[in-house]
Amino acid sequence: GTGKEMTNLKMVEILLDELGKPQSLIQHVEDRMGHDRRYCMNVDKLLALGWEPDFTHEEAIRATVRWYVDNRWWWEPIRAGEFQEYYARVYGDRKVLS
Repeated sequence: GTGKEMTNLKMVEILLDELGKPQSLIQHVEDRMGHDRRYCMNVDKLLALGWEPDFTHEEAIRATVRWYVDNRWWWEPIRAGEFQEYYARVYGDRKVLS
């Protein structure tokens, strides 16, 4: 956390940019009840202790996206049929993200 606000839309714009995808992929939908429009951690106590963030929001988001792109081996198995079957056995009717 940096203590700086970022809208969900800005987050999506950064993700698409880092992935080399067009902003035209963004689809605005009706908000669900309790929908979060933004996220911001309160880091006042950390700042009072002299802490400073090492990265901006954007730098950290981009680095995270690059890590996932560069390390597909780490997350691709969860999309495989074997994992999907395991998930169905363990969690039953709960939705599996694919």
